[in-house]
Amino acid sequence: MTRPEQLAALSDRRRRLGASRETMAAGLGLDVDTVKAIEDGVASDQEHDRYSAWIGRIVAWPADLRARQFLAAGKGGRFDA
Repeated sequence: MTRPEQLAALSDRRRRLGASRETMAAGLGLDVDTVKAIEDGVASDQEHDRYSAWIGRIVAWPADLRARQFLAAGKGGRFDA
């Protein structure tokens, strides 16, 4: 199972990116409750790993791409980069 410091790191990384749970959920095609479960450590390791991989991809995006993707997700779109 995932260690508590890894879980805190996920939510901290999401916040540093400027993304809400709602934005991440929409961009990844998940329910907000699923994102919360992942960050709280009650989701499956597979869900955790997928979410963590996406955070890593988003960190690597240039700021302008990240802003466009977050804006689209805020309108219900999925991340497509």
